[in-house]
Amino acid sequence: MGKVALPEELEELEQLLSVHTSFSYLSEVASSLKSMEKPLPAEDLASSGWAHLAEKMNKGATVRRMPRWEVWVAAASLLIVLLGGFVAYYRVSRRPPVVASNSTQVGYGGKSMLVLADGTKVWLNAGSRLIYPSSFVGKTREVELEGEAFFDVAQQTHQPFFVHTGKITVRVLGTRFDVKAYREDAQVSATLISGKIQVILNEDPEKKILLSPNEKLTVANTNKEKGLTENELRYQVLSLPQTEHEEVVPETAWVEDKLIFNNEPFEEVVRQMERRYAVHIAFESEGLRRQHVSGIFEKESLQQALDILKMTTKFNYKIDSNQVKLIVDQN
Repeated sequence: MGKVALPEELEELEQLLSVHTSFSYLSEVASSLKSMEKPLPAEDLASSGWAHLAEKMNKGATVRRMPRWEVWVAAASLLIVLLGGFVAYYRVSRRPPVVASNSTQVGYGGKSMLVLADGTKVWLNAGSRLIYPSSFVGKTREVELEGEAFFDVAQQTHQPFFVHTGKITVRVLGTRFDVKAYREDAQVSATLISGKIQVILNEDPEKKILLSPNEKLTVANTNKEKGLTENELRYQVLSLPQTEHEEVVPETAWVEDKLIFNNEPFEEVVRQMERRYAVHIAFESEGLRRQHVSGIFEKESLQQALDILKMTTKFNYKIDSNQVKLIVDQN
């Protein structure tokens, strides 16, 4: 279904026409559309609004009768353009100026820490990008994230903090949490360490999920064309397992230059290793890709990390510059 013309849009169109007198002959169109009982899709505007205008034009002694094809062409080219473009342009021109944004991007093999204008601290993981304003003005503080970041948000109850990603939006007043939203990953996640956050599913804005400390929300990172499989959960909330040292959480270990894997699919582990070591890792077989592996890496080199994984999983590897191939061990 096409875009629906709302009453407020038609009201704005009439106001515009009253100012721009060169378009005043279209005011009959807006008046006709406003008198309808319910909003209409854009494709129906032509036959409804312009029919009324054409009738008035045909009754006039000094106005020539418009052939049907001219009415349809005029309707499509003028009315829809006005509603979809002229009104939109007018709205934009009335908005307050946007504060210039900054962008920090971290390549594979790197990590970065920055402090925002409000004092919020942000750690960016490898392969991530953060877009943020030079200063926070207005009623909210808002940033955009691609990839993964750990936030220690400065508390300002009068100015909530929002993190926007492709799949989710995180709303918070003051807390510590991790957001992982790489486009190529199977899931998008938000992990809360302290405080409280509200997670909004962007494809279903009415769905708002409140997380408590040591809880993790995962959302299936599928596009509309692919969709979800029959047994795949759209989202779920998990409690983080208790550890001897509370600060060592697999979801946030990367902030301390550590990687912790606990029985995770080899494919997911490889993605994190690619970002950490700035390499491309290829699987020889699909079976190896689906195996589950565990391990803890801190200062290990790429070769040392692969040797640790080999202790629990049968595979060999070949390293050629920044290209790694994982080979099934036949022994």
